[in-house]
Amino acid sequence: MIDDFVILKLSKLFNIISNEIRIKIIYTLMENDSLTVTELSEKIGIPQNTLSAHLKILHEGAYLIKEQKWRNVHYAIKEPKLKEILEIGSLVLFNKWEGNWEKIADAKKKIEKINKSKEA
Repeated sequence: MIDDFVILKLSKLFNIISNEIRIKIIYTLMENDSLTVTELSEKIGIPQNTLSAHLKILHEGAYLIKEQKWRNVHYAIKEPKLKEILEIGSLVLFNKWEGNWEKIADAKKKIEKINKSKEA
């Protein structure tokens, strides 16, 4: 059975990425190495104050890097596996499992490895 610690961490992760604006932020930052709030706001099409609130949630969840560069704050993805998580979610959503079971098996192995390291 999956470890309670892993369940807690997964719950927090899914809570953080369970918002369409935050999913757009993640995908946009995956396509662009690092962007300012202004650049992200223009690309996603939402006001900066709304965007800033979502960036704060992602940053506090340790999924974004926040870096001051002269007058601007730049954001980048800290955890590149976020894209894989969203891709697997898309596979589940659209029932496109053919040929993709390997990804799911790999994810399960990683979770089991984490559980074993917690037991040690």
